[in-house]
Amino acid sequence: MSDIIDPRHEAYVEHLFRRACSVLGMPGFELRPLRRRVRGRGKLRSLALGYTKLNEKRITVDLYTPRTMKPRKLDAILRVVAHELAHHQEPPRLYRSWFKILRRAHHPHFWKQYKKNVEALQKDEVLGGLF
Repeated sequence: MSDIIDPRHEAYVEHLFRRACSVLGMPGFELRPLRRRVRGRGKLRSLALGYTKLNEKRITVDLYTPRTMKPRKLDAILRVVAHELAHHQEPPRLYRSWFKILRRAHHPHFWKQYKKNVEALQKDEVLGGLF
């Protein structure tokens, strides 16, 4: 399995990310593609689709499928972006501890914000055609 990275796919996703941020009214965020050394092995073997840190305006999204490294569908990428931006719009109220790792709990207010984000992206004339 060799890592095949398509720069056109990444550039297009970056353009869509900027559009999604402007539609949701959240400027200044940066998109980073998730880079894995070897798919399915080592440190980054989890199947997480994306993550963010609440104190930084940076969102990391996996742009390729985990095993075959094919470009992920744009619909799925935009939903992950909406999910991660919802973390910044509706910060977590509860943290759960699991083996000394603090995890954010997804509470009902968060899911309402996520659904609002997805609906706003679907109503946009550019992004709506991708859903």
